[in-house]
Amino acid sequence: MVHSKTLACKLLALCSLLSLTSFVGAQTLEADFSIPRVSSAPDIDGRVEAAEWADATRVLLDTEFEPTPGDAARVQTEAFIMEDGETLYVAFVAEDPDPEQIRAYYRDRDRISGADFVGVALDTFNDEARAFVFISSPLGVQYDAINDDLSGDEDDSWNALWESEGEMTSTGYRVEMAIPFRQLRFPSGEQEKIWGVRFIRDYPRERRYRFSESNVDKNVSCFVCQFQKASGFADVEPGRNIELVPTLTASGQRSRPAPAWGQWSDTDTQTEAGVDLRWGINQDLYLNATLNPDFSQVETDEAQLEVNNTFSLYYPEKRTFFLDGADYFNTNLNIVHTRNIADPDYGVKLTGKSGNHSYGLMQLNDTSTSFLIPDNERSRVASLGDTGSEISVLRYRQDVLENSSIGAVMTHREGGDYANTVAGVDGRWRISNRDVFSVQYLHSQSDYPGLIQAQYRQAPHLSDNTLLLDYRHNDSRWDVWAEHVNYGKDFRADMGFINRVDFKRNTLRVGHTWRYPANSFFNRIRVALDWDNTHDQAGLELEEELEMFVEMEGPYQSRLDGLFGGSKTYYNGFTFDEQFNQLAVSVRPNSELYLKMTVRVEDVVDFANTGLGHSKRYTPELNYQLGRHLLLNLQHTLQQFDVDGGRLFTANLSYLRSTWQFNNHSYIRFIVQYADTERERSLYIRPVQSQAKELSTQLLYSYKFNAQSVFYLGYSGAGFQDDYLNSVEPSAHAVFAKFSYAWQP
Repeated sequence: MVHSKTLACKLLALCSLLSLTSFVGAQTLEADFSIPRVSSAPDIDGRVEAAEWADATRVLLDTEFEPTPGDAARVQTEAFIMEDGETLYVAFVAEDPDPEQIRAYYRDRDRISGADFVGVALDTFNDEARAFVFISSPLGVQYDAINDDLSGDEDDSWNALWESEGEMTSTGYRVEMAIPFRQLRFPSGEQEKIWGVRFIRDYPRERRYRFSESNVDKNVSCFVCQFQKASGFADVEPGRNIELVPTLTASGQRSRPAPAWGQWSDTDTQTEAGVDLRWGINQDLYLNATLNPDFSQVETDEAQLEVNNTFSLYYPEKRTFFLDGADYFNTNLNIVHTRNIADPDYGVKLTGKSGNHSYGLMQLNDTSTSFLIPDNERSRVASLGDTGSEISVLRYRQDVLENSSIGAVMTHREGGDYANTVAGVDGRWRISNRDVFSVQYLHSQSDYPGLIQAQYRQAPHLSDNTLLLDYRHNDSRWDVWAEHVNYGKDFRADMGFINRVDFKRNTLRVGHTWRYPANSFFNRIRVALDWDNTHDQAGLELEEELEMFVEMEGPYQSRLDGLFGGSKTYYNGFTFDEQFNQLAVSVRPNSELYLKMTVRVEDVVDFANTGLGHSKRYTPELNYQLGRHLLLNLQHTLQQFDVDGGRLFTANLSYLRSTWQFNNHSYIRFIVQYADTERERSLYIRPVQSQAKELSTQLLYSYKFNAQSVFYLGYSGAGFQDDYLNSVEPSAHAVFAKFSYAWQP
């Protein structure tokens, strides 16, 4: 067995050592403005009454930071901010010279693309690394996210419980927000606090204009570190920071996996209850727990083409328990990917930040166990069947110097004769405002039972290392990326998404950006060259690739992305000369319509037959907003793949999503996904199906009182066609209902 206890002890000792190496304490900074304490709360109705906001601090959003940083804002926007010891209140008065052009639609939460909106970002720990983002459309549609400068991501899967209302006026629109302190994390204590704050207004017209109270300097390669500082929040009373979310689900389903000769199964009905707990032990330490959780996904994963692909595809996490505090487990390499956890009975998660120290602990089980078996040419999914596993994850990070960090991580998964442990350290050093260097070292140990050894030719015990070195430079004109990664042949990260090992790669990318003044045809043009070289651990060259990237932004929110290049690629004993050309053009000609077209033409390896083929792929996309309530999304991908003997395959993938949003709280949605692949069997060296068609549908009604108090009622169906069937035949039907309620005692 893996010596997981020994590794854990070493990691905990390393965490203790790291915790003693704080080079710089908390920064003492002078505030740009103060946030006053008020004795009465405003009504959150979108009206922004003068009397209710008379004592608030007033901030003008008078600076444009996109697309022309530093210019004066094109329209007037005022923000107001205050707090009452339990809730932060924010209001906006957004003027518009032509209110009929305001883009305001009823949407589900977090779906505000293409719309007008205002919002606030809060760096509550004042560590210039993370920020909570709260945004509202003119109709009160909510968007919330966590902006993590250390990873460069804004994660909109995080959901908080807060209020927002908007109102259209004859001169623009107004928005009011109420953000309970219990939804935020910040240093505890009675003393006055300093937070980083940035107000934002998006003004999408011919171009997407963005305004704030101060500029965003493109010569500084971080966003949160440029927030203004606000003082206040002394003696904040978070109250009883407990959320209890009971869940009840009911479903009925039947299936016939072999429609050509099989009969429908009896209808399987299930009713289950579960509960989630979120407890703010204090404002910077949170406990999440779940019992018998419902981890079914109401949101269907968008299908991806899997033809002529040897590596497993990535799908993002969408389940609530894993999303809260997910950023505390982030590292440079993706070794914590919770989609690997399929069906747990229980889970406990502790996340927090104290001073310069942030940490995350997660313990749960999984009633089934699946993981990736990767090498340098492919990856496969292995399963232990009904064998369950216990899962532990530990993450620690310490902020040092300015906007830099060091950290440690460990993951462990064990069930029966199977175990996998990964432990390592990482660091990020912001050398200057423009330069960042990152490093991560990982060690893994794995034990596999006889079934996995035999089926996937795995040794019973594996152990290996992985190293990442990464340097990035970004300023207003130049960007440079240099990276070295080295994945050991026997490295496994079964709790993460590492779908390729046994390679070492060096990458160098240099780009130059031209930015143009207001009213120019182009906002921005960027050209970059990228070279990378990959070898396996025995020294065999797997790939040498040279690419050129072109990016252009212009009128009508248009964007052009070009990728051109070639590579020498090794596969299955042969080296092939690949060439690829890709062009993607998108435009939003008016407030209702968004169009995008992607074309990729390439000479690429035919993995099924170990040859070189010629591929053409076309992907048109259309989003159409019909009035304020109906949104249509349509996307289609056509791929044609030719080899010397003719057309090897033709693949079609269609996706239609139509949503009627009654108001901010309820909608009805219909999704259709259709995949159709036709193969010429005579051109394959191994037997294949000449046709493979899959059809899936989902009809869903949703009512959301807030992010966690929800009701769903839906139907889903699936069907397929192969060489044994003359048409697409249904293979599964299901109806389901789910109710959850967020109770805050």
